[in-house]
Amino acid sequence: MNVTPRFCQAALIACFATALTGFAADWKVTKGKHPDLPGQSVSVTQDGKLVARFVYGEGQHLPYLALYDEAGQLLTNAGMDKEGKAVGIEPHHRGIFIGWQQIKSDLGTSGLWGLGSTGKSKSGEPATMRVVEVQQNSAAKDSATIVARIEWRAGTKDATGENLLLTETRTLRISRPERGVAAQVDAAFRLRPARDLSLGGDVQHAGIHLRVSHGVVARADDTSYLWSPPTAPTAGKGYSKTAKGQSGSVVSKDLQWGEFLFPLHERWYSALQLNSPQNPVEEFSTREYGRFGFFFKRDLKKGEPLELKYRFLVRETTAPQTAPTRSDAQLREARKQADAAYSAFVREVP
Repeated sequence: MNVTPRFCQAALIACFATALTGFAADWKVTKGKHPDLPGQSVSVTQDGKLVARFVYGEGQHLPYLALYDEAGQLLTNAGMDKEGKAVGIEPHHRGIFIGWQQIKSDLGTSGLWGLGSTGKSKSGEPATMRVVEVQQNSAAKDSATIVARIEWRAGTKDATGENLLLTETRTLRISRPERGVAAQVDAAFRLRPARDLSLGGDVQHAGIHLRVSHGVVARADDTSYLWSPPTAPTAGKGYSKTAKGQSGSVVSKDLQWGEFLFPLHERWYSALQLNSPQNPVEEFSTREYGRFGFFFKRDLKKGEPLELKYRFLVRETTAPQTAPTRSDAQLREARKQADAAYSAFVREVP
């Protein structure tokens, strides 16, 4: 049988289109009880494998988004076991999350960050961040979207018996735009204050963060960070872009992105957080065990919402030449890739 070049070309195009369709197809969203932890969850799968899971409800400290790699392995920190017992260091850092240690209002100072007494009022009641409604959980041909309405409440009440601090609308669009990407998450947080308040604290205990698996702790010496602009100064003594990932921060009001490079599951991953130019920002927070994010302080007036937009991009990558230090060529490529991702984010997310 003779096969013409045109036939071969058409067959190759058809196969390529089928491969792309298969990669983008069969996104599903399932809401129900979390199968492995206390609380509820909205699970996002692609071709039957977990991509992300929004975790909330009774037994959970704060609602957060857990991420998984292409093999369905957990990439982020759960902070607890099936019985609800805390696991690992800093167990309150879980997946993609938001919080401030000091939220000041006429109700006093409320803490929505750490576990235990950090978030408790003088009366002993804790401040809470509770999902009151999952408004949307839907799948498209190439992504899934979760929209949740979340109430932030103080541990004390005013004279009318009310303790609502603000109402948050959290929108999470999860996708895998290309192979090698474990997850791309477009995360929007709309904070509508119910009273005048201020979001405060410090760079290590406030903001919008990602915490990777506690399994990284054992290899903390091999982790490292990059950021843009590269000239932004660090506040952590002895910290550098390519050295051991010590605790610290990067100080700039023009921060565009921050990247964490880490080993897990016998692979290497790059976790990138992209910061919208419209977001307030003061510092990029870093920890050697993989909790990082953007921080700012802000006074909010009752009824005047604050809109925040970020993109998180986690992908497999190559091991650094001599961990934690990447070669000059690796650094150039990592920065080039992150800059391109930032440009795409700014273009795609108004």
